[in-house]
Amino acid sequence: MTIRRFLKRTALTIVILAVVGFIAFLYFIPPLTMVSVESLVKPEAAAPPSLDDIKDPAERALAERGRYLVTVTGCTGCHTPQGSAGPDWDDYLAGGGKFIEDGSGSAISANLTPDPETGLGRLHDDEVLRVLRSGVFPDGHQAGARQMPWPAFSKWTPEDRHAVLVYLRHLRPVWHRIPNPDPHATVGDPQAIDADYGADYGVKKRDR
Repeated sequence: MTIRRFLKRTALTIVILAVVGFIAFLYFIPPLTMVSVESLVKPEAAAPPSLDDIKDPAERALAERGRYLVTVTGCTGCHTPQGSAGPDWDDYLAGGGKFIEDGSGSAISANLTPDPETGLGRLHDDEVLRVLRSGVFPDGHQAGARQMPWPAFSKWTPEDRHAVLVYLRHLRPVWHRIPNPDPHATVGDPQAIDADYGADYGVKKRDR
């Protein structure tokens, strides 16, 4: 047997063993169905504040509709700070997720709680609704569609955008200062988004 034939057979054997091992690995992984859906979503489902204290039934119904839209849209994935063990649900929707795109600068998700200094409490209703409708912030800059999916929000009805606003006004205020956007910031490493996505880049009160 020549060396070349021996090397070919050895390589083929290694490939076969790797494929068999991978199949066995997949076979013995516990299926996701063994974990109840309720247990997977329980932390996020428990994070939003109760709306039972809203006395006006019409306002409570609006807030509940807003909570539904915020949940199914996945707002928590970008706007809830990330800790070492995952989302920091104590600071629900307090912002801090960083998004960077090669050559187009960076953005950090806003604090959506009604904190009067660092959150939506400092903005008028019309300013918040304009962001949802067109992605235009009070300072005049427009968020990139990849950094904030405002084109999808623009297709909501005015009633749905109002419901989201009502819901956000009823969140627990969290002091969490988010840096102002830097339109001149650029990123040279296209892989950087994998390193920085979801990190907590705000300045929290307890850290001051």
